[in-house]
Amino acid sequence: MSASWLDRLMLGQLALQLFREHLAASDVVRESDASALFTNELGLNYQNPLVGRIWQRCSDALHTSSYGAGA
Repeated sequence: MSASWLDRLMLGQLALQLFREHLAASDVVRESDASALFTNELGLNYQNPLVGRIWQRCSDALHTSSYGAGA
């Protein structure tokens, strides 16, 4: 996948906005619990409810924002 510098900048801004919203609205994940967010191969553990919620929020934001890859 490739993206222009403007697309990368816009995605970065959207990610920062989502991070701030999530941080303000959620419990802090303890370091000891963070390993549950990943698989043994260091991929995201989509079976973890928190990972699922974050993934869904990001997906929803991409679909509802004015950001459009290649637009």
